[in-house]
Amino acid sequence: MAANELEYPALVEAQASFVRFVDAIPPNGTIAILADGDVDGLGAAVTLHRHLVSRGIEEGRLHHLQVPKGGNAFTPASRDRVQAIAPSHLFVLDLGVRDYEIAPGVPTLIIDHHRPLTAPAGAVAITGYEWEPVPTSSLLTYLLCGEESTAWKAAIGNAGDLGPPFAPFEVAARGQKIKWFNEAKSVLNSAKRSSDPEAAVPAALSLLLRSESAKEVAEATDEDAKVLRGFHEEVKAELAQSRRVAPKFSATEPVALLRFDSPARVHPLLAQSWKGRLPKFIVMAANGGYLPGRVNFSMRTNLDVSILDLLARHGAELGIDEPEFGLGHDKATGGSLSVETFARLLVSLGF
Repeated sequence: MAANELEYPALVEAQASFVRFVDAIPPNGTIAILADGDVDGLGAAVTLHRHLVSRGIEEGRLHHLQVPKGGNAFTPASRDRVQAIAPSHLFVLDLGVRDYEIAPGVPTLIIDHHRPLTAPAGAVAITGYEWEPVPTSSLLTYLLCGEESTAWKAAIGNAGDLGPPFAPFEVAARGQKIKWFNEAKSVLNSAKRSSDPEAAVPAALSLLLRSESAKEVAEATDEDAKVLRGFHEEVKAELAQSRRVAPKFSATEPVALLRFDSPARVHPLLAQSWKGRLPKFIVMAANGGYLPGRVNFSMRTNLDVSILDLLARHGAELGIDEPEFGLGHDKATGGSLSVETFARLLVSLGF
């Protein structure tokens, strides 16, 4: 599908739901924006932020939050962060859809593109998972908001999460010059990939929110930029180290395993880099050094299979009931398991 032919029949209803939710925001009170820390989540967050300000909402009312390192939105830890600021309304961006009330009694709007589970009671969930092609959260948020001034920022999020081509984003990217666009994307993406996303993600969000161009992001020299550049170098070094690992192959499933330890979230990058080298396999990059006592892993493939279904089958056989397991996309997913549970999963997978 060509970029200028991108059409979503479900968008009209989604826009109506979005407008109703925003129109119901009261004139006072804190508005929480809980978003993923990768460039897709960042692109969605700044697009929504600018739209709400353009609607007359005071910028000081908007409070950006992130999930704890290695966690997700639907846990007590994330609930505590949201409830601590007592918001009147809550937006949840690029963090999935799950039957867990993050802020009971608080009107909640979820915008996402991963495979959804049941939405929390009382929440409005706008998901593009069944749309064709599946939009990233940045693209979906941009379509809902229609905020043209943020096109290049949403385009960075869309490109960073391998989203579908979209003519306004391609124009916006070229307008920024591809060199600066790609440099900004790389620097911003290092935030969530770093060993300390609690420090890096707020710096990335602040930099993207206030910058007027991709060049400004890439050439910034303030404290936020220094923080990001330090983590950017860390991610490059950790990825280079992890690439020295040789794959092991399952005896029963088309799965290739790369096992390593790193404090940085480089397992998605490693799995992605091996996906093309092992086209007949599902690549699993498993990182035992990201969180104490746990193994965080990412899986990628070019095969015509659903990794989500594969993990669901093995998870059911093993009785795995974890908040961070087998969520995301059919060909790009992963999870976080205790060392013991991950060892059981590997045995089930044929290692």
